[in-house]
Amino acid sequence: MAKGSTRRRTAPKRALIGPLVMLAGGMALGVVVWHFLMLEPPRPPGARWTPSEQLSRDDRRALDDVLGARRSRP
Repeated sequence: MAKGSTRRRTAPKRALIGPLVMLAGGMALGVVVWHFLMLEPPRPPGARWTPSEQLSRDDRRALDDVLGARRSRP
């Protein structure tokens, strides 16, 4: 049998391009969904910004103590 006349069987190019297109499309869709989920809800006109979570006085004092101790370290 002649080895030179045998054709090497490889996958067609579309077998590589299809999954890459699906992967790129999924990544693009993931970025769009992530961006949509990270948007803040719209505020009513004239409303001032207020944090959604507020600390009690004791919690604020404890946080200030921790941050103060962290700042004083070299």
